[in-house]
Amino acid sequence: MTLTTLFEGFAQIGRITNMTLSRILRSHLAILMVAALSLPVIAIAHDGHKKDMSDAEMAQMEIHGDADMRESPSVVPSSLGQAEPTALTEAKPMTAEQALEAKRAKNRITSTGDLLGRLHPIAAHFPIALLLMAAIAEILLFIRPALGLETTVRFLVSGGAIGAAAAAFFGWFAAGWRLEDRSETLALHRWNGTAITAVAIVAAWFAFRPGSRKALRFAIGILAVALVIQGYHGGEMVFGPNHLGLE
Repeated sequence: MTLTTLFEGFAQIGRITNMTLSRILRSHLAILMVAALSLPVIAIAHDGHKKDMSDAEMAQMEIHGDADMRESPSVVPSSLGQAEPTALTEAKPMTAEQALEAKRAKNRITSTGDLLGRLHPIAAHFPIALLLMAAIAEILLFIRPALGLETTVRFLVSGGAIGAAAAAFFGWFAAGWRLEDRSETLALHRWNGTAITAVAIVAAWFAFRPGSRKALRFAIGILAVALVIQGYHGGEMVFGPNHLGLE
């Protein structure tokens, strides 16, 4: 009877773990698809934040961002001896192949810091998925303690803390190593992300400390709210101000 109960318990843990991993994979697939579709816009946003531009300046750059996709006008001498562009070749559009080559040249890695900064959008997806799944698992555990999800929560919070530390590290390279930003959106995103990392590490410590369930739930609740705010500001940086159309 004892062995049968034990095997049933292991089977239940296996089913819960499989469901959890399946949800994580599905959430990552959706996020990665959105990220892949938004790569051109991310490049513009990354450029502006790296140069410490204000939100207004970045909006202006996005509007006029196609200026570099046109060739310089041809210049021929005029009858007065001054050079002036010809009407026929002025602002001649590039071919698709030329535009592709120009983009590739523009996006070439310039330094190790540049490479690390480009890893931030990839790294950011993991703590979002893991920590939000930890919040869901903790809610289920609160509603039904018999599920025995303590180990699952421990795994998710620990993985989320590691992922948050990596995402924050790469994010500082992406945004530039400075304490003040002219862009209010970038400043909020930078420091909220740094705070998320700190709280996630504390939550991971609570998860492995007996008798810290209430403190862990409080930390996870803070993380869930902070992650939603962080995602909103990330969207503002990538897609521009009022990207949800709420204003």
